[in-house]
Amino acid sequence: MAIEYLTGGLATAIEHFGTRSWAGPVQLRATTKFDDVAGLLDLPHGGRTRLRFSVNAASVARRLEGATSPVAGRIAALGTVAAAGYPVGLTIAPIMPTDGWREEYGQLLDDVAAALPTGTDLTVECITHRFTPGSKATLTDWYPRTKLEMDEAARTTKRGKYGAVKHVYPRDTMGELRSWFTGAIADRLPTAQLLYWT
Repeated sequence: MAIEYLTGGLATAIEHFGTRSWAGPVQLRATTKFDDVAGLLDLPHGGRTRLRFSVNAASVARRLEGATSPVAGRIAALGTVAAAGYPVGLTIAPIMPTDGWREEYGQLLDDVAAALPTGTDLTVECITHRFTPGSKATLTDWYPRTKLEMDEAARTTKRGKYGAVKHVYPRDTMGELRSWFTGAIADRLPTAQLLYWT
């Protein structure tokens, strides 16, 4: 979305998916941290493109999401494209249990609920913060003064099918986060479909 005004690539793809006959339930999905959606509103999308907006708690976004649209702008854009008939999605990532996380993520969900028209087709994806040895090395190399918590001793190590190592929050923390988000989404966005928690 950041370079859509230069390329028009997303608009072209949306029109392609929206104006063709498909044998099955074909859908384009696009995710963004930007809010300039004006060029997408009048496209013949046919309800076949789900525009997803990646959002986070205010304190996390301020610290870690430089050079993106403010979260409030993304939420407003989410409501705008939903009003234009698009199915929409919310990607909450990376979820982090910072001080006051319940209040901050609660406010985020309240803001989303207030922005969406009644009857919006909404999906939600929840992704907790995790890192691999490689991603940690890259981040600390690019951003040597980062304040992003990447302490292996404070995490649980998971191994993938082929031995890949990933550091995730401990089981109790994950359980608490998952329980809270599942309940808060059901309460604040009752018609949303929670696609996954990871």
